[in-house]
Amino acid sequence: MMEKEKLINIVEGVLRRTGFRTARFNFRGGCFDLVASRYLLLLFIKTLVNIDAFTEEQAEDLKKLAKLFKASPLLVGLRTKNVELEEGVVYERFGVYAVSPETLYSLFVENEPPLIMAERGGFYVRIDGERLRRLREEHGYTLGELANLVGISRKSLQKYERGEGSVSLEVAIRLEEVFDEPIAKPIDILAARLEDVELEARPETKLEQEIFERLRRIGMGVVKIKRAPFNAVSKEEEEDIRLLTGIDERKTGSTVRRARLVGEITKVVGSEGLFILKDVKAEVVSEVPLLPKRVLEEVRDVDELIEVIEELRRSRLKF
Repeated sequence: MMEKEKLINIVEGVLRRTGFRTARFNFRGGCFDLVASRYLLLLFIKTLVNIDAFTEEQAEDLKKLAKLFKASPLLVGLRTKNVELEEGVVYERFGVYAVSPETLYSLFVENEPPLIMAERGGFYVRIDGERLRRLREEHGYTLGELANLVGISRKSLQKYERGEGSVSLEVAIRLEEVFDEPIAKPIDILAARLEDVELEARPETKLEQEIFERLRRIGMGVVKIKRAPFNAVSKEEEEDIRLLTGIDERKTGSTVRRARLVGEITKVVGSEGLFILKDVKAEVVSEVPLLPKRVLEEVRDVDELIEVIEELRRSRLKF
C-alpha cells in the first residue's frame, strides 16, 4: 500500500511540475485514479505497482472515457511480473500504453519521448524509413551491402525503408552505429488508438435501465462505465455536454463519497456531475446535484435538465 501511495505521489508530482492541474481519488477497482489537464491535453491515468493487475474491463472503461473526452489513457507502474519497467520503454496492456514514472518524467520534464516498445520476443523500435534510405544512399551503401553489414536480409531492410514493421533493438543499434545518427521514431504515448472502442450502454440494474432510457428520450446518449465512481457518462453532442452520471436507489454514505469524488473530477475534465436517485430529497454535494428520479421524468429536454442542475446548484434548496 505504501508503494502504491508513493507511486501516485511521484506521478502527480511530475504532472504538477509541468503545469498540469490534477485530481486523484481512491476508488476500489477503478479504471483510473488520477486525472490531469493542461491546456487542450487531458489524461486519465491508472497507477499500479504491477501493471499485470490491470484488467481488461478496466482497460475498456479507461478507453471509453478517453474517447468520450478526447483524452489520453495511460497506465503508469513499477513492474510487470517480477521485472521492473525499464526507463524509455513503452509496454502495453489491453490496448493501453504503460510506462514507468521515470519514462513519464523524461517525456514531460525533459521533453524526451520513449523510443522502445516492449513486445512479445523482446524490445523493438520503429525506424524512420525515409531517413534510413537517405543515410544509406549518402554513405554509398547498396541495400545488400548494408543488410550484410548489420546482419539482416535485403528484404527486411527494404521493408524497414518503407516504414513497415518494427525493428529489433539490437538491429536498430547496429544501424545507428553505422551512420552515427538516430533513426528511431519516438513513440507518442498520448496518441491512443481508440477508433474501435465501442461506446455502448448496457445497464446492469432495472434502475439503470429506466434512467438510461429516460436520458435517451430527452436527447442524451449514454455510455455505461463500470469501473469508476459514476455509473455512466451522459452526452449531448450538439452542445458538447458531458455529464458524469451516478445512479443509486437511495442516498447512502457511499453515494456521498462517490459524489465528492465526481465533484473533484469534474473540476479537471471541465464537465458536470449529476447523481440520480430513486428516493432522495434534492441537494448538492461538492457541487454535484443529487436529483430525484421523478424530477428527471418531468424534464422535457437536455436544456431543461441543465437548467434544473444549475438552479439547484445556485439555490441549494430542496425540491
